[in-house]
Amino acid sequence: MQSPIHNHYNRDEVVSYSKLRAFIGIIGIALPIMVFFGCFFTGAQKASLQESISHYYYSKMHIVFTGTLCVLGGFLITYQGKDKWESRLSNLAGASAFGIAAFPTTIEAFILSTDKRNLYLEIISPVTKGWGNIHFAFAGLLFFCFVIFCFYFFQKPDNPDQDINEVKFKRRRKIYTICGWTIIVSIILIAVFAIWPSLSQGIFQYSTFIFETTSLWAFGTAWLVKGSKSLKQLPVIKKMVAPVR
Repeated sequence: MQSPIHNHYNRDEVVSYSKLRAFIGIIGIALPIMVFFGCFFTGAQKASLQESISHYYYSKMHIVFTGTLCVLGGFLITYQGKDKWESRLSNLAGASAFGIAAFPTTIEAFILSTDKRNLYLEIISPVTKGWGNIHFAFAGLLFFCFVIFCFYFFQKPDNPDQDINEVKFKRRRKIYTICGWTIIVSIILIAVFAIWPSLSQGIFQYSTFIFETTSLWAFGTAWLVKGSKSLKQLPVIKKMVAPVR
């Protein structure tokens, strides 16, 4: 029989990681919103919308962009999964987030405002395409990790030894599957528009930003649902998560 102190420790640990999952989800959803509106309210005008989220590295949202990625990376590395493989995948995802922040994309496609007020960072030595390729490799690896979480690790119950509400568990699994496919389709569409630039007309000039955003929102939704156990304790959000928790 376990002691009350040991049980209390386990209970605190479960709540902690449930909240951590929710925080990771919130960060993923908030990143594209913060960089866009941050630029808009600092006078970037039409240049508030960049061709990709990565190009905000050079904008006045530089600190928000890199800082958010570093916080996300820290949370992912701190997160401990149900087994060693989930923890390793989380560590890999966290390292990838740090890599995205450390290796910027090239500045060529950065959209300047008419008065150039939105340009925050000028690089003395231009970022090479090789450096940019490293950036995209880390981004691809991060999204790959997200997909594995959605299709495999999140499909498992949090604690198989406890009674599970099968109806709500199936709903959660369906959400994870939808999120995983959303990420995959978004990545494919990013590649399609990159291979055929002629398709990038009108709003699809910002296709990379659009589909990076859908990927992040899908990722964030999956982690929020996974961490929704902790959200049940909040009066307003309790009703929102009731269908899945």
